[in-house]
Amino acid sequence: KLLINEVNADNPGGREDAEYIELFYTGQTRFNLQGYWLVLYNGKNSRAYRVLDLSGHHTDNLGYFLVGSSSMSPAPMIRLPPNTIQNGADAVALYHSSTALYAEGMAVTARGLLDAVVYSSRVPEKAEQLLRVLLPGQSILYENDSHSTQDESLSRCHSLITKLQSSFQVTMVTPLGENFCSSSMVPGGPVIRISELCLASGAAHIRFVELEGKPGTSLGGLSLVFFSGKEGKAQASIPLQGTVGATGLLVFVLDGEHGHDGTNLTFKNISAPSEGSSTIALYSTNGIPVGRKAMPENLVDALVYTCEPGIAGGHLGFLGPAYTVPCKGDRPMSLSRCGNASTGLQFALSEPSPGVRNSCPQHAFATDLHLCFLTPNCSMWTLHHRRMLESLGRVLVNSLEEECSCSVSDLYLQELNLTCVGSLVKVWGQVWAQQPEQEQSIKTWLQGFLANPHPFSVDGRVLKTSPECVAPKNVPLVSHNGASFQGWEIALFVMGSLLLLLLLVGLAFYFIKRHPQNYTNIEMNNCRQMAADF
Repeated sequence: KLLINEVNADNPGGREDAEYIELFYTGQTRFNLQGYWLVLYNGKNSRAYRVLDLSGHHTDNLGYFLVGSSSMSPAPMIRLPPNTIQNGADAVALYHSSTALYAEGMAVTARGLLDAVVYSSRVPEKAEQLLRVLLPGQSILYENDSHSTQDESLSRCHSLITKLQSSFQVTMVTPLGENFCSSSMVPGGPVIRISELCLASGAAHIRFVELEGKPGTSLGGLSLVFFSGKEGKAQASIPLQGTVGATGLLVFVLDGEHGHDGTNLTFKNISAPSEGSSTIALYSTNGIPVGRKAMPENLVDALVYTCEPGIAGGHLGFLGPAYTVPCKGDRPMSLSRCGNASTGLQFALSEPSPGVRNSCPQHAFATDLHLCFLTPNCSMWTLHHRRMLESLGRVLVNSLEEECSCSVSDLYLQELNLTCVGSLVKVWGQVWAQQPEQEQSIKTWLQGFLANPHPFSVDGRVLKTSPECVAPKNVPLVSHNGASFQGWEIALFVMGSLLLLLLLVGLAFYFIKRHPQNYTNIEMNNCRQMAADF
């Protein structure tokens, strides 16, 4: 995923010509920033004072991207005038949207928000509204100028969890380089993170949590905590011990008899609640008292889950997105870390795979989606594109799961997008599968979905499937935020160009034939022939 990695808003002296914001792509490779936006907010009025569209740019080959003063070194990819980034209390926010939702002067918004840092270089400064919208329940960061006599920055050092203030600490500046942290947790990522959570519902099945990390890493000082209930309070907290084995995976049986190297954890009611959400979290502390609410401090990794489709994390929302799991059923089910940089989703429903590589949806088993729906009007689809797209995705996933019971989730939908013109909603994308059998079930569902024109609801808007554009030829080749040319339009343009070229060649040949010969040629012609012609 893409996240804010370092913020240097205040330089020593008055020149302020070495300010910068550094982004980092955790895949640590060149990454396309199409659809990403960087917005700078003023803490006094909670409005945007600078908006940067990152489309058309890429990170470098190590995953870094730098926005900064034009005279600084190394050279930033996007150059700003000196003293552009305000000292605070202010905020830097990273968004993703395929439409231009952000503009200078707009009020602070969480719509499309991926990551944010709210900071100040002076202790008394506050930015309550920015914190309330961008980072609810958290405190402002202080870029303490007494940390060093040299320039310093706020650097991500404690986790790769987005929208988490405690991930940062004050360090020396490291633009386009690895952060100079007192901890070795970042930028390569947390030393230990949650890899899989098995939510078996039957008595015969074993629940487990799987952690992953570098072989030989000690678990000392880490705790596994289970939060649940309407207020998101800790139900159980167990300090960990031992080290990660040679495979890099460590499996803990929850309330079982046979754990990894004899390590068993007793967690009651680990299954998804009928109301609200639950979380399994990893903290860099020796324990959190039962009954205490979840806090962002010392958080290493977390997985929030629920069985209510479309519900947010509630009191646990700041720990990450809430993943939907089946509420009922006797078959064992896991949430496995699979990752998706463009959507921010990290976990997918899968078959349990303790101690081995996670079973994830793959591009090799992809099914193309080409759908059309009839709607009374396009106003909501155009104005609230992202929200409607997310709602439509949930409807498609629920329909698929009801039909095939093949344990699919939002991560199975890839590159989903839509346009709406007149009363026609066009949708395209792909559905990935884990294996060929699941791929065939998805194809069977799609055939039945297209053949059945019954109405259904998306975010309160009634839709009806339409056969008008189910063929791939009508699917836009480019998403709606750019020029959208369809296949038949391109073919028509090519054919028209060829016909125009042939016409021009024909006209040129005609005029050459009809053009009279010049005077020199007439003088050299046979006089009798000229008379005969005359």
